[in-house]
Amino acid sequence: MDNFAISWSELYGARKQIQQRFKKIWNLPIAKRYSTVLHQYGHDHATVLEIGAGDRGLYRRLKDWWPSTEYKSYDIDPNTEHDFHDLNEITGSYDIICMFEVIEHVSPETATAILKKCYQVMSPGGLLFITTPNTFYPPNYLRDATHITPWCYDELGSIALMAGFSVTSLYRLYTDSLIGKITHKLIFYPVHRALGIDFSKQIILVAHKPEVTNL
Repeated sequence: MDNFAISWSELYGARKQIQQRFKKIWNLPIAKRYSTVLHQYGHDHATVLEIGAGDRGLYRRLKDWWPSTEYKSYDIDPNTEHDFHDLNEITGSYDIICMFEVIEHVSPETATAILKKCYQVMSPGGLLFITTPNTFYPPNYLRDATHITPWCYDELGSIALMAGFSVTSLYRLYTDSLIGKITHKLIFYPVHRALGIDFSKQIILVAHKPEVTNL
């Protein structure tokens, strides 16, 4: 896998863009699950690439939603069956690329290489979906010793910008019972804000590759 050096000044500038647009973590809207967001933006007859696909469980879900989905997967685990096991071997053109709970397991340089590859194989107007633990909910990141890089919402957005994508939206992901939601909103939310700790365990980024225009 090729590594790409990070320009920290560029990262800082891109991060400021995300902060100015989306404000603070508390301003991000809440969605129930990653699948809620994916289903909202995605569509049938799409070509889909999953990065870090694991057991390819996403494929089964996509087929239930969109029977005409064309799905391919990439994972570095040689003991699992995937279409691609090397980032440089990925070919094709994709309308949707998904990377769920993967980016925190790699360095910023490797994340940059992955996103550059995603941009390269994505169709103009295509959509990128990335989830990662919410750094404002520390236990969800710290509980896994294989996590390498914590991605705050603004840095996740900035690295997508640096790869050439336009950021469509950012959400916090939170699932709970009705009583739990009311309790968090009315009782714990002010405490969370005062302490700088969120109750949402994950965030999801939706980005897109700009359409090609004739100048």
